[in-house]
Amino acid sequence: MSDKVELIAAAQVNADAGGIAFKSNFGFKTAAKNAAGVYELNLDDKHDGHKLVINVTPNNLAENAIQASPASSGDTRVINVTNFVSGTGADTPFFITVYRVR
Repeated sequence: MSDKVELIAAAQVNADAGGIAFKSNFGFKTAAKNAAGVYELNLDDKHDGHKLVINVTPNNLAENAIQASPASSGDTRVINVTNFVSGTGADTPFFITVYRVR
């Protein structure tokens, strides 16, 4: 028996000094900016954090380190995203996809 992977969320996110907003969205309920370069995205439904595969890609030409992870390893709907340029929190747009392994 093989595992199946299904897309549960995908979005293009505009993050700047004014806040955070979805430019396009599938599967995310809300998004919030907690600090410069620190965001919290909420999925429509809860999922087991151990079974999520998350990909986040910056939508800019800046040399930056962006990463995303579930807020917990158990039941969660929160995805945390951090974005840094030269070690400092930076507000830049990004793309994110979340898959679930079944």
